[in-house]
Amino acid sequence: MTILEDQPINPPTTLDLDEINLADPDFWLRPDYHDALAKLRAARPVSWHEHHDSGKGFWAFLDYEDIIAVTRDWEAFSSKHGIRVHHDAGTGQVRPGTNIMIEMDPPEQTANRKHVSTGFTPRQVRKMETYVREQAIRIVSEFERGDEIEFVGDIAARLPMEIICDIMGVDPADRPHLLDLSNRTLGDQDPDYGVDPLEGTKATLELREYGVQLAAERLENPGDDLFSEIARIEVDGKPLPKEQLGGYFALLIAAGNETTRTAITHGMIAFSRFPDQKALFQSDPVGLEQSAAEEIIRWASPLRHMGRVLTHDIEYRGVRMRTGEKAAVWYSASNRDPAVFDDPFRFDITRDPNLHQSFGGGGPHFCLGANLARREVWVLFQELFARFPDAVAVADPVPLRSVQVNGVKSLKVRL
Repeated sequence: MTILEDQPINPPTTLDLDEINLADPDFWLRPDYHDALAKLRAARPVSWHEHHDSGKGFWAFLDYEDIIAVTRDWEAFSSKHGIRVHHDAGTGQVRPGTNIMIEMDPPEQTANRKHVSTGFTPRQVRKMETYVREQAIRIVSEFERGDEIEFVGDIAARLPMEIICDIMGVDPADRPHLLDLSNRTLGDQDPDYGVDPLEGTKATLELREYGVQLAAERLENPGDDLFSEIARIEVDGKPLPKEQLGGYFALLIAAGNETTRTAITHGMIAFSRFPDQKALFQSDPVGLEQSAAEEIIRWASPLRHMGRVLTHDIEYRGVRMRTGEKAAVWYSASNRDPAVFDDPFRFDITRDPNLHQSFGGGGPHFCLGANLARREVWVLFQELFARFPDAVAVADPVPLRSVQVNGVKSLKVRL
């Protein structure tokens, strides 16, 4: 059976409530995980989940409004002790923090974000429209109608990686290796990307070290790229430590390519499963560009969750939570919350409003690259369908085994 056949969009779950464990990466490979999330959200919108290997766990928030409350209350739910709730496979160890803005709280986070965000403002991204389109055209023009391609590697991963590397001033010769490191950083729970339990940590450290070296080069010989600007950032009159610069590089490379390629890949899957929506987009690709991009990103929910740490004891929805315990907000659940989204399992590129939480649930940590990601998504599909109007997935996607990201390793597409 392929995705072109009549498969249920949201098959009913066979799991009981006590069998649903969001800490288990194999849970996310189940075809019924969305229904399991809906079942859990309705019965236990706040629930405790433990890692099988360590016995440690976290509180899970699945309700849309609860996620807004948690992400805005950074004083109780802190980012500065780390945002990963899962441990490196089999080790029971949490990766060391990076001391970058995604792992900071205000006011420190606010000061750092202000400097880094200059390259991702709506105005700056609008200036990149022609460049993004040129890159999309270049990539899709390498193929011919009727070709069967590996969509993830041939198209979806290439556009965002090329763009973020160009923005950062990365040598083209280094980009394939950085893409591999990014894959291993975010795919560290999948056996295809990890040869030992610490593979993800090793890849993260190597990405950071590359960033440290690049920052040193940019301080010596600055260019007109974003990382030259980041290397010269001063907070309270002091330059950023080299380790922090390395952390920023790793964050921007990994987040700048993985989440967008995941959205693009799931968009291709959705257009294949909902041909009426594909035809609608093709009928007005400019008029529907923004609403289509938002729905693709809601549907994909590229980042499954974001973690926090409790700074003091609190009670929420009658649940007592203790200082130092981890918590996670689950966008995979909130983006299909029927209290917010009508017919949430319908892929609808005209959906309005579409206040999905794929870029965060509000608060200080809203995704820095949201404007760029939206543009990359809609431009890619405009150019793909302009050249290949019959493009369609011809085999089931191969999902990434991951608690953290809703990744796809392989998707066969006929152009």
